[in-house]
Amino acid sequence: MRDGLRVTVAATAMTAVVLTGCSGGDGGKDSAAPPSSSSSSSSSPTPSASPSSSMPQRPTRAEVVDRTRAAVVKSTAFKPDAPGPAGPMLIEAWTNGTASWAWETGDHRLCHASVDGDMVFQRACATNPNDPPVSKGRQIKGVYTSFAHGWGRIFAADHQEVTAASCSGNPVKVLRVGTVSKGARTLYAVFFPDYTKGEVLLTLRHGPSWRRSVRRRPG
Repeated sequence: MRDGLRVTVAATAMTAVVLTGCSGGDGGKDSAAPPSSSSSSSSSPTPSASPSSSMPQRPTRAEVVDRTRAAVVKSTAFKPDAPGPAGPMLIEAWTNGTASWAWETGDHRLCHASVDGDMVFQRACATNPNDPPVSKGRQIKGVYTSFAHGWGRIFAADHQEVTAASCSGNPVKVLRVGTVSKGARTLYAVFFPDYTKGEVLLTLRHGPSWRRSVRRRPG
């Protein structure tokens, strides 16, 4: 009974100071819908094209994912920084055509890239394998800050997984990126509209059930 509570109810609840950035910012929508035209009427002498019909449509999220993933693969092909067997791991993709990716190289170095359409405009890789070092016990570590879309923090959970996150009592969306370091480390990300301050409270799960779930997940 005691072990069941520890595993399933939130084995650890901790404040991760490295995830500063949950309070502040307007948290507004990604984009506002264009205002409808009020100038057209039945008395207009000549018909004109609808503004929406002449505007280029935004790509779907699936299209952004496919296109930016191909850009990552192409830009790293036959290079030491190329993704290992697990391939690129999507952090997040947005319908403005940009996406953020992470991957582990064949020699276990962590890399990340920001992509806009077919162009990788930012790419960086760790110099040493497993950097930051994987903890022997449970720990949360910041990996890097992303400016791909607003302001984001990518962090690592060693030997555990994140089940929920909040700030000032409000839920925070946490993106699960994937596992690296032979399953010992899981990468996560949080994004905000712009730079903000605060602390994100993470609820974590660990123990036998976490280890079984990691083995079942691909990559």
